[in-house]
Amino acid sequence: MIYREIRKVLLFLSITVVLTATANAQNLSLDSCKQYALDNNKRLKEAHMRSNAASEVKKNAFTNYFPTIDAGAMVMKSSKGLIEAKVPEMNLPVYDGNPANLANPTQFTYFPGMNIELLDYVNAGMITAIQPVYAGGRIRNGNKLASLGEEFAGYQEHLTKDEILVTTEYYYWNLLALKEKKKTLNGYQQLLASLLKDVTVSYNAGLIQKSDLLKVKLELNNIKTNRLMLDNGMTLLKMTMAQHIGIEYNENMSITDTIIDITPPADIFNNPDDALANRYEYRMLNRAVDAEILQKRMARGEFMPSLAVGAQGLYLDVADKKNSYGIMFATLSVPLSGWWGGSHKIKEHNIKVDIARNNLADKSELLKLQITKAYKDLIESYEQISVAEMSVDQANEHLNVVNDNYQAGIVSTSDLLEAQATYQSAKDKLVDAKTKYKIKKAEYLKTTAQIK
Repeated sequence: MIYREIRKVLLFLSITVVLTATANAQNLSLDSCKQYALDNNKRLKEAHMRSNAASEVKKNAFTNYFPTIDAGAMVMKSSKGLIEAKVPEMNLPVYDGNPANLANPTQFTYFPGMNIELLDYVNAGMITAIQPVYAGGRIRNGNKLASLGEEFAGYQEHLTKDEILVTTEYYYWNLLALKEKKKTLNGYQQLLASLLKDVTVSYNAGLIQKSDLLKVKLELNNIKTNRLMLDNGMTLLKMTMAQHIGIEYNENMSITDTIIDITPPADIFNNPDDALANRYEYRMLNRAVDAEILQKRMARGEFMPSLAVGAQGLYLDVADKKNSYGIMFATLSVPLSGWWGGSHKIKEHNIKVDIARNNLADKSELLKLQITKAYKDLIESYEQISVAEMSVDQANEHLNVVNDNYQAGIVSTSDLLEAQATYQSAKDKLVDAKTKYKIKKAEYLKTTAQIK
Protein backbone atom coordinates (compact mmCIF):
# COMPACT_ATOMS: atom_id res chain seq x y z
CA MET A 1 0.00 0.00 0.00
CA ILE A 2 2.82 2.40 0.90
CA TYR A 3 4.68 1.58 -2.29
CA ARG A 4 1.55 2.32 -4.31
CA GLU A 5 1.22 5.77 -2.76
CA ILE A 6 4.90 6.49 -3.38
CA ARG A 7 4.46 5.53 -7.04
CA LYS A 8 1.50 7.92 -7.34
CA VAL A 9 3.54 10.77 -5.86
CA LEU A 10 6.48 10.07 -8.17
CA LEU A 11 4.14 9.89 -11.18
CA PHE A 12 2.57 13.22 -10.21
CA LEU A 13 5.98 14.85 -9.80
CA SER A 14 7.12 13.50 -13.18
CA ILE A 15 4.04 14.87 -14.94
CA THR A 16 4.53 18.23 -13.21
CA VAL A 17 8.15 18.44 -14.34
CA VAL A 18 7.22 17.55 -17.91
CA LEU A 19 4.42 20.12 -18.04
CA THR A 20 6.64 22.81 -16.54
CA ALA A 21 9.40 22.13 -19.04
CA THR A 22 6.88 22.21 -21.88
CA ALA A 23 5.45 25.52 -20.68
CA ASN A 24 8.91 27.06 -20.40
CA ALA A 25 10.06 25.78 -23.78
CA GLN A 26 10.20 28.38 -26.53
CA ASN A 27 9.92 26.81 -29.96
CA LEU A 28 10.89 29.21 -32.73
CA SER A 29 10.50 28.78 -36.46
CA LEU A 30 12.32 30.94 -38.98
CA ASP A 31 9.10 32.79 -39.82
CA SER A 32 8.36 33.52 -36.17
CA CYS A 33 11.92 34.80 -35.63
CA LYS A 34 11.57 37.12 -38.62
CA GLN A 35 8.25 38.41 -37.36
CA TYR A 36 9.70 39.05 -33.91
CA ALA A 37 12.60 40.92 -35.50
CA LEU A 38 10.30 43.07 -37.61
CA ASP A 39 8.16 43.89 -34.58
CA ASN A 40 10.87 44.45 -31.98
CA ASN A 41 14.26 45.22 -33.54
CA LYS A 42 15.49 48.59 -32.29
CA ARG A 43 17.30 49.53 -35.51
CA LEU A 44 14.13 48.98 -37.51
CA LYS A 45 12.14 51.02 -35.00
CA GLU A 46 14.60 53.88 -35.43
CA ALA A 47 14.36 53.65 -39.22
CA HIS A 48 10.57 53.73 -38.95
CA MET A 49 10.71 56.82 -36.74
CA ARG A 50 13.00 58.54 -39.24
CA SER A 51 10.49 57.73 -41.96
CA ASN A 52 7.70 59.28 -39.86
CA ALA A 53 9.85 62.36 -39.27
CA ALA A 54 10.36 62.74 -43.03
CA SER A 55 6.58 62.56 -43.50
CA GLU A 56 6.15 65.42 -41.04
CA VAL A 57 8.72 67.46 -42.97
CA LYS A 58 6.68 66.90 -46.12
CA LYS A 59 3.48 68.01 -44.38
CA ASN A 60 5.25 71.09 -43.06
CA ALA A 61 6.48 72.00 -46.55
CA PHE A 62 2.90 71.79 -47.87
CA THR A 63 1.81 74.55 -45.48
CA ASN A 64 3.95 77.02 -47.44
CA TYR A 65 1.22 77.07 -50.11
CA PHE A 66 -1.12 78.82 -47.65
CA PRO A 67 -1.08 82.40 -46.32
CA THR A 68 1.10 83.31 -43.38
CA ILE A 69 -0.89 85.06 -40.67
CA ASP A 70 0.69 87.23 -37.99
CA ALA A 71 -0.92 89.15 -35.15
CA GLY A 72 0.63 91.84 -32.98
CA ALA A 73 -0.13 94.55 -30.47
CA MET A 74 1.63 97.64 -29.12
CA VAL A 75 1.06 99.72 -26.00
CA MET A 76 3.08 102.91 -25.45
CA LYS A 77 3.01 105.47 -22.65
CA SER A 78 5.45 108.40 -22.73
CA SER A 79 6.60 110.54 -19.80
CA LYS A 80 5.57 113.55 -21.88
CA GLY A 81 3.89 114.15 -25.19
CA LEU A 82 5.77 113.32 -28.32
CA ILE A 83 4.42 116.54 -29.91
CA GLU A 84 4.87 119.77 -27.94
CA ALA A 85 3.92 123.34 -28.98
CA LYS A 86 3.57 126.75 -27.32
CA VAL A 87 0.95 129.26 -28.48
CA PRO A 88 1.95 132.87 -27.48
CA GLU A 89 -0.40 135.41 -25.93
CA MET A 90 -2.25 137.64 -28.46
CA ASN A 91 -5.36 139.63 -29.23
CA LEU A 92 -7.83 137.64 -31.25
CA PRO A 93 -10.36 139.42 -33.50
CA VAL A 94 -13.99 139.02 -32.58
CA TYR A 95 -16.38 138.27 -35.40
CA ASP A 96 -19.46 140.43 -35.21
CA GLY A 97 -21.49 138.50 -37.75
CA ASN A 98 -20.89 140.85 -40.65
CA PRO A 99 -18.71 139.28 -43.33
CA ALA A 100 -17.67 142.73 -44.55
CA ASN A 101 -15.83 143.36 -41.28
CA LEU A 102 -13.69 140.19 -41.37
CA ALA A 103 -10.75 141.93 -43.05
CA ASN A 104 -10.87 144.96 -40.76
CA PRO A 105 -12.14 143.88 -37.33
CA THR A 106 -12.97 146.56 -34.81
CA GLN A 107 -13.25 144.39 -31.71
CA PHE A 108 -10.64 142.13 -30.08
CA THR A 109 -10.34 139.73 -27.20
CA TYR A 110 -7.23 138.89 -25.26
CA PHE A 111 -5.74 135.31 -25.46
CA PRO A 112 -3.20 134.68 -22.69
CA GLY A 113 -1.33 131.93 -24.58
CA MET A 114 -1.00 128.16 -23.80
CA ASN A 115 1.26 125.07 -24.05
CA ILE A 116 0.11 122.09 -26.21
CA GLU A 117 1.27 118.48 -25.51
CA LEU A 118 0.05 115.57 -27.69
CA LEU A 119 0.68 111.80 -28.17
CA ASP A 120 1.70 110.77 -24.70
CA TYR A 121 0.23 107.25 -25.33
CA VAL A 122 -0.54 104.95 -28.30
CA ASN A 123 -2.49 101.66 -28.26
CA ALA A 124 -2.40 99.60 -31.46
CA GLY A 125 -3.34 96.10 -32.58
CA MET A 126 -2.98 94.47 -35.99
CA ILE A 127 -3.42 91.20 -37.84
CA THR A 128 -1.75 90.58 -41.19
CA ALA A 129 -2.20 87.80 -43.79
CA ILE A 130 0.23 87.42 -46.70
CA GLN A 131 -0.38 85.01 -49.55
CA PRO A 132 2.61 84.24 -51.79
CA VAL A 133 1.67 84.34 -55.45
CA TYR A 134 5.04 83.65 -57.03
CA ALA A 135 8.34 82.84 -55.31
CA GLY A 136 10.53 81.71 -58.17
CA GLY A 137 9.22 78.13 -57.90
CA ARG A 138 10.84 77.66 -54.49
CA ILE A 139 7.62 76.60 -52.75
CA ARG A 140 6.72 74.03 -55.40
CA ASN A 141 10.26 72.67 -55.64
CA GLY A 142 10.60 72.69 -51.86
CA ASN A 143 7.55 70.45 -51.63
CA LYS A 144 9.02 68.11 -54.23
CA LEU A 145 12.25 67.95 -52.24
CA ALA A 146 10.29 67.10 -49.10
CA SER A 147 8.52 64.32 -50.98
CA LEU A 148 11.89 62.97 -52.11
CA GLY A 149 13.06 63.08 -48.50
CA GLU A 150 10.08 60.97 -47.51
CA GLU A 151 10.89 58.49 -50.28
CA PHE A 152 14.53 58.32 -49.19
CA ALA A 153 13.50 57.58 -45.61
CA GLY A 154 11.12 54.87 -46.82
CA TYR A 155 13.83 53.24 -48.93
CA GLN A 156 16.23 53.38 -46.00
CA GLU A 157 13.65 51.69 -43.81
CA HIS A 158 13.27 48.91 -46.39
CA LEU A 159 17.06 48.48 -46.55
CA THR A 160 17.25 48.23 -42.77
CA LYS A 161 14.43 45.70 -42.82
CA ASP A 162 16.24 43.55 -45.41
CA GLU A 163 19.49 43.67 -43.43
CA ILE A 164 17.66 42.60 -40.28
CA LEU A 165 16.00 39.68 -42.08
CA VAL A 166 19.35 38.48 -43.44
CA THR A 167 20.95 38.78 -40.01
CA THR A 168 18.03 36.86 -38.52
CA GLU A 169 18.59 34.03 -40.97
CA TYR A 170 22.32 34.10 -40.20
CA TYR A 171 21.73 33.62 -36.49
CA TYR A 172 18.94 31.12 -37.03
CA TRP A 173 20.77 28.79 -39.42
CA ASN A 174 23.99 28.89 -37.40
CA LEU A 175 22.04 28.01 -34.28
CA LEU A 176 20.37 25.17 -36.15
CA ALA A 177 23.79 24.00 -37.38
CA LEU A 178 25.05 23.78 -33.80
CA LYS A 179 21.93 21.83 -32.92
CA GLU A 180 22.62 19.35 -35.76
CA LYS A 181 26.28 19.05 -34.74
CA LYS A 182 25.19 18.28 -31.21
CA LYS A 183 23.10 15.39 -32.54
CA THR A 184 26.12 14.09 -34.44
CA LEU A 185 28.27 14.46 -31.33
CA ASN A 186 25.71 12.54 -29.26
CA GLY A 187 25.71 9.72 -31.79
CA TYR A 188 29.49 9.63 -31.80
CA GLN A 189 29.52 9.53 -27.99
CA GLN A 190 27.14 6.57 -27.96
CA LEU A 191 29.39 4.71 -30.39
CA LEU A 192 32.42 5.38 -28.23
CA ALA A 193 30.59 4.35 -25.09
CA SER A 194 29.70 1.04 -26.73
CA LEU A 195 33.26 0.68 -28.01
CA LEU A 196 34.61 1.37 -24.52
CA LYS A 197 32.67 -1.58 -23.15
CA ASP A 198 34.07 -3.89 -25.84
CA VAL A 199 37.60 -2.59 -25.41
CA THR A 200 37.39 -2.95 -21.63
CA VAL A 201 36.30 -6.59 -21.99
CA SER A 202 39.11 -7.23 -24.47
CA TYR A 203 41.66 -5.53 -22.20
CA ASN A 204 40.53 -7.50 -19.16
CA ALA A 205 40.85 -10.66 -21.22
CA GLY A 206 44.40 -9.67 -22.18
CA LEU A 207 43.59 -9.40 -25.88
CA ILE A 208 44.62 -5.77 -26.35
CA GLN A 209 47.08 -3.37 -24.78
CA LYS A 210 46.12 -0.72 -22.23
CA SER A 211 47.01 2.03 -24.73
CA ASP A 212 43.98 1.04 -26.84
CA LEU A 213 41.73 1.42 -23.81
CA LEU A 214 43.28 4.80 -22.99
CA LYS A 215 42.76 6.04 -26.55
CA VAL A 216 39.04 5.38 -26.32
CA LYS A 217 38.82 7.11 -22.93
CA LEU A 218 40.85 10.05 -24.28
CA GLU A 219 38.47 10.39 -27.21
CA LEU A 220 35.51 10.38 -24.83
CA ASN A 221 37.17 13.19 -22.86
CA ASN A 222 37.62 15.13 -26.09
CA ILE A 223 33.91 14.72 -26.73
CA LYS A 224 33.11 16.16 -23.32
CA THR A 225 35.32 19.17 -24.11
CA ASN A 226 33.69 19.63 -27.52
CA ARG A 227 30.23 19.35 -25.97
CA LEU A 228 31.07 22.04 -23.44
CA MET A 229 32.30 24.36 -26.19
CA LEU A 230 29.24 23.54 -28.29
CA ASP A 231 26.82 24.23 -25.43
CA ASN A 232 28.52 27.54 -24.63
CA GLY A 233 28.42 28.53 -28.30
CA MET A 234 24.72 27.70 -28.50
CA THR A 235 23.98 29.69 -25.34
CA LEU A 236 25.79 32.79 -26.60
CA LEU A 237 24.15 32.50 -30.01
CA LYS A 238 20.70 32.14 -28.43
CA MET A 239 21.30 35.23 -26.33
CA THR A 240 22.50 37.17 -29.38
CA MET A 241 19.51 36.13 -31.47
CA ALA A 242 17.09 36.92 -28.63
CA GLN A 243 18.51 40.45 -28.41
CA HIS A 244 18.34 40.81 -32.18
CA ILE A 245 14.70 39.76 -32.50
CA GLY A 246 13.72 41.62 -29.34
CA ILE A 247 12.55 38.82 -27.06
CA GLU A 248 13.61 37.80 -23.58
CA TYR A 249 16.34 35.16 -23.51
CA ASN A 250 15.13 31.68 -22.55
CA GLU A 251 17.60 28.84 -22.07
CA ASN A 252 14.92 26.42 -23.32
CA MET A 253 14.72 28.22 -26.67
CA SER A 254 14.67 25.67 -29.48
CA ILE A 255 14.66 25.74 -33.27
CA THR A 256 11.92 23.92 -35.18
CA ASP A 257 13.06 24.18 -38.82
CA THR A 258 15.41 21.86 -40.69
CA ILE A 259 18.28 22.55 -43.09
CA ILE A 260 17.66 19.29 -44.93
CA ASP A 261 15.36 21.03 -47.42
CA ILE A 262 17.70 22.53 -50.02
CA THR A 263 16.19 24.03 -53.18
CA PRO A 264 18.29 24.58 -56.34
CA PRO A 265 19.55 28.14 -57.04
CA ALA A 266 17.69 28.20 -60.35
CA ASP A 267 14.39 28.33 -58.46
CA ILE A 268 15.12 31.86 -57.21
CA PHE A 269 17.22 33.22 -60.09
CA ASN A 270 16.41 36.77 -61.17
CA ASN A 271 17.90 38.53 -64.18
CA PRO A 272 20.42 41.18 -62.96
CA ASP A 273 18.81 43.93 -65.06
CA ASP A 274 15.37 43.17 -63.63
CA ALA A 275 16.75 42.78 -60.13
CA LEU A 276 18.58 46.11 -60.40
CA ALA A 277 15.34 47.98 -61.06
CA ASN A 278 13.89 46.56 -57.83
CA ARG A 279 16.87 47.45 -55.65
CA TYR A 280 16.15 50.24 -53.17
CA GLU A 281 19.74 51.46 -53.57
CA TYR A 282 19.11 51.95 -57.31
CA ARG A 283 15.93 53.90 -56.62
CA MET A 284 17.78 56.08 -54.13
CA LEU A 285 20.49 56.81 -56.70
CA ASN A 286 17.84 57.90 -59.21
CA ARG A 287 16.15 60.09 -56.61
CA ALA A 288 19.53 61.61 -55.76
CA VAL A 289 19.72 62.92 -59.33
CA ASP A 290 16.20 64.34 -59.04
CA ALA A 291 17.12 65.96 -55.74
CA GLU A 292 20.13 67.73 -57.24
CA ILE A 293 17.97 69.01 -60.10
CA LEU A 294 15.46 70.39 -57.60
CA GLN A 295 18.27 71.97 -55.59
CA LYS A 296 19.41 73.74 -58.75
CA ARG A 297 15.88 75.02 -59.36
CA MET A 298 15.69 76.22 -55.77
CA ALA A 299 18.95 78.13 -56.21
CA ARG A 300 17.68 79.68 -59.42
CA GLY A 301 14.48 80.70 -57.68
CA GLU A 302 16.49 82.84 -55.24
CA PHE A 303 17.24 85.21 -58.11
CA MET A 304 13.70 85.37 -59.46
CA PRO A 305 11.08 88.04 -58.54
CA SER A 306 8.77 87.33 -55.62
CA LEU A 307 5.15 88.48 -55.63
CA ALA A 308 2.74 88.36 -52.71
CA VAL A 309 -0.61 89.91 -51.79
CA GLY A 310 -1.88 90.59 -48.33
CA ALA A 311 -4.50 92.13 -46.09
CA GLN A 312 -4.17 93.82 -42.73
CA GLY A 313 -6.59 94.83 -40.04
CA LEU A 314 -5.39 97.74 -37.86
CA TYR A 315 -6.78 99.20 -34.65
CA LEU A 316 -5.43 102.54 -33.28
CA ASP A 317 -6.14 104.34 -30.04
CA VAL A 318 -4.28 107.70 -30.22
CA ALA A 319 -5.07 111.03 -28.63
CA ASP A 320 -8.43 109.87 -27.36
CA LYS A 321 -9.43 108.74 -30.84
CA LYS A 322 -10.14 105.09 -31.58
CA ASN A 323 -10.18 103.95 -35.19
CA SER A 324 -10.11 100.66 -37.13
CA TYR A 325 -8.65 100.29 -40.62
CA GLY A 326 -8.65 97.62 -43.32
CA ILE A 327 -5.64 97.59 -45.64
CA MET A 328 -5.01 95.63 -48.83
CA PHE A 329 -1.51 95.52 -50.30
CA ALA A 330 0.77 93.74 -52.75
CA THR A 331 4.53 93.36 -52.60
CA LEU A 332 6.96 92.73 -55.44
CA SER A 333 10.57 91.94 -54.68
CA VAL A 334 13.11 91.86 -57.50
CA PRO A 335 16.67 90.88 -56.54
CA LEU A 336 19.06 93.20 -58.36
CA SER A 337 22.37 92.29 -56.77
CA GLY A 338 23.89 88.83 -56.52
CA TRP A 339 23.42 87.83 -60.15
CA TRP A 340 27.15 87.66 -60.69
CA GLY A 341 27.73 85.31 -57.77
CA GLY A 342 24.41 83.60 -58.46
CA SER A 343 25.52 82.53 -61.94
CA HIS A 344 28.43 80.65 -60.38
CA LYS A 345 26.07 79.06 -57.88
CA ILE A 346 23.89 77.76 -60.72
CA LYS A 347 26.98 76.35 -62.45
CA GLU A 348 27.93 74.65 -59.19
CA HIS A 349 24.54 72.92 -59.07
CA ASN A 350 24.88 71.90 -62.72
CA ILE A 351 28.13 70.16 -61.80
CA LYS A 352 26.45 68.48 -58.81
CA VAL A 353 23.71 67.15 -61.12
CA ASP A 354 26.40 65.69 -63.42
CA ILE A 355 28.12 64.13 -60.38
CA ALA A 356 24.85 62.51 -59.28
CA ARG A 357 24.26 61.11 -62.76
CA ASN A 358 27.82 59.78 -62.94
CA ASN A 359 27.36 58.21 -59.50
CA LEU A 360 24.13 56.58 -60.70
CA ALA A 361 25.90 55.00 -63.67
CA ASP A 362 28.88 53.85 -61.60
CA LYS A 363 26.91 52.43 -58.68
CA SER A 364 24.42 50.73 -61.02
CA GLU A 365 27.27 48.75 -62.57
CA LEU A 366 28.57 47.82 -59.13
CA LEU A 367 25.09 46.73 -58.01
CA LYS A 368 24.78 44.46 -61.06
CA LEU A 369 28.19 42.99 -60.29
CA GLN A 370 27.06 42.40 -56.72
CA ILE A 371 23.94 40.59 -57.94
CA THR A 372 25.97 38.43 -60.33
CA LYS A 373 28.55 37.58 -57.66
CA ALA A 374 25.85 36.71 -55.12
CA TYR A 375 24.35 34.20 -57.56
CA LYS A 376 27.73 32.67 -58.37
CA ASP A 377 28.43 32.33 -54.64
CA LEU A 378 25.04 30.65 -54.26
CA ILE A 379 25.82 28.14 -57.04
CA GLU A 380 29.24 27.43 -55.53
CA SER A 381 27.69 26.86 -52.12
CA TYR A 382 25.09 24.54 -53.67
CA GLU A 383 27.79 22.46 -55.38
CA GLN A 384 29.73 22.22 -52.11
CA ILE A 385 26.71 20.45 -50.61
CA SER A 386 27.00 17.71 -53.24
CA VAL A 387 30.72 17.32 -52.49
CA ALA A 388 30.00 17.19 -48.75
CA GLU A 389 27.27 14.56 -49.27
CA MET A 390 29.70 12.41 -51.28
CA SER A 391 32.26 12.77 -48.50
CA VAL A 392 29.71 11.61 -45.92
CA ASP A 393 28.83 8.54 -48.03
CA GLN A 394 32.50 7.68 -48.54
CA ALA A 395 33.34 8.25 -44.86
CA ASN A 396 30.40 6.05 -43.85
CA GLU A 397 31.46 3.31 -46.23
CA HIS A 398 35.03 3.55 -44.95
CA LEU A 399 33.80 3.35 -41.35
CA ASN A 400 31.78 0.22 -42.12
CA VAL A 401 34.80 -1.46 -43.71
CA VAL A 402 37.09 -0.51 -40.83
CA ASN A 403 34.50 -1.63 -38.29
CA ASP A 404 34.16 -5.01 -39.99
CA ASN A 405 37.95 -5.39 -40.04
CA TYR A 406 38.09 -4.35 -36.39
CA GLN A 407 35.54 -6.99 -35.46
CA ALA A 408 37.67 -9.51 -37.37
CA GLY A 409 40.77 -8.36 -35.51
CA ILE A 410 42.51 -7.10 -38.66
CA VAL A 411 42.83 -3.40 -37.71
CA SER A 412 43.57 -1.66 -34.43
CA THR A 413 41.40 0.47 -32.18
CA SER A 414 43.24 3.56 -33.41
CA ASP A 415 42.14 2.83 -36.97
CA LEU A 416 38.54 2.50 -35.87
CA LEU A 417 38.67 5.73 -33.86
CA GLU A 418 40.18 7.54 -36.83
CA ALA A 419 37.45 6.23 -39.15
CA GLN A 420 34.74 7.30 -36.73
CA ALA A 421 36.32 10.77 -36.33
CA THR A 422 36.50 11.12 -40.11
CA TYR A 423 32.83 10.22 -40.43
CA GLN A 424 31.84 12.73 -37.74
CA SER A 425 33.92 15.44 -39.40
CA ALA A 426 32.29 14.72 -42.77
CA LYS A 427 28.82 15.03 -41.26
CA ASP A 428 29.77 18.33 -39.60
CA LYS A 429 31.09 19.66 -42.91
CA LEU A 430 27.81 18.72 -44.58
CA VAL A 431 25.91 20.66 -41.94
CA ASP A 432 28.26 23.63 -42.46
CA ALA A 433 27.76 23.45 -46.24
CA LYS A 434 23.98 23.45 -45.90
CA THR A 435 24.08 26.26 -43.38
CA LYS A 436 26.30 28.31 -45.65
CA TYR A 437 23.91 27.71 -48.54
CA LYS A 438 20.93 28.90 -46.50
CA ILE A 439 22.78 32.10 -45.59
CA LYS A 440 24.00 32.66 -49.17
CA LYS A 441 20.43 32.16 -50.34
CA ALA A 442 19.20 34.86 -47.97
CA GLU A 443 21.96 37.21 -49.15
CA TYR A 444 21.06 36.59 -52.80
CA LEU A 445 17.39 37.24 -52.09
CA LYS A 446 18.42 40.50 -50.46
CA THR A 447 20.57 41.59 -53.41
CA THR A 448 17.65 40.93 -55.77
CA ALA A 449 15.05 42.57 -53.50
CA GLN A 450 13.19 39.29 -53.00
CA ILE A 451 13.76 38.61 -49.32
CA LYS A 452 10.67 38.47 -47.11
